[in-house]
Amino acid sequence: MPGEPFAEALVFEDEMPLHWEAVDRLPPGPRLATLNASNEALLRVQEGLEEPARGSEESQEMAQEFQRLDAKLNLMLELMAEWLRGQGDLPPPVPLRFNARGIAWEAEDPPAPDTLLRLRLFVCPSLPKPLVLHARVLRHEPGDEPGHDTGGDTGATATRAVAEFLQLSPAAVDGLERLVFRRHRREVALLRGQSRD
Repeated sequence: MPGEPFAEALVFEDEMPLHWEAVDRLPPGPRLATLNASNEALLRVQEGLEEPARGSEESQEMAQEFQRLDAKLNLMLELMAEWLRGQGDLPPPVPLRFNARGIAWEAEDPPAPDTLLRLRLFVCPSLPKPLVLHARVLRHEPGDEPGHDTGGDTGATATRAVAEFLQLSPAAVDGLERLVFRRHRREVALLRGQSRD
């Protein structure tokens, strides 16, 4: 269904840092191309961090050395990310769901339907660099948890804004689809492990 980002598509749900701002128009073509290239690069890095290195059967010793280097690099990235988070203004995590076509998130004062947005979505916990995405708000839905965004028991019910991504490159769409699939696969494996226990 056109304009429905979650129809018949795999969706990932979590709490992630998200910042949105209303904009008057999409950036010009060259700027959009630069943003798409940056998003594609970040999604490739994210995939490299999430997918375990496959060792060669021919050289077990070399595979073990790659695993040691990988562990050291991951530790350095985690330490750097922790330091950068302490220095920067990372937005608070919010309940959201997304796929390669759109996003829905909870907010107490969401943008109005048909608003054009620039989103910064932090999908990689070890790298505080966001995907920068443009979207148009399609509608509002009732949220799940009262007073979630404020961290206090305000009794106010958050509203869920549903938005459709705009002008994503095919490679960025592909990267987002793979990211959602990996997260979903990991979630299913975790649930299976819990049911066996």
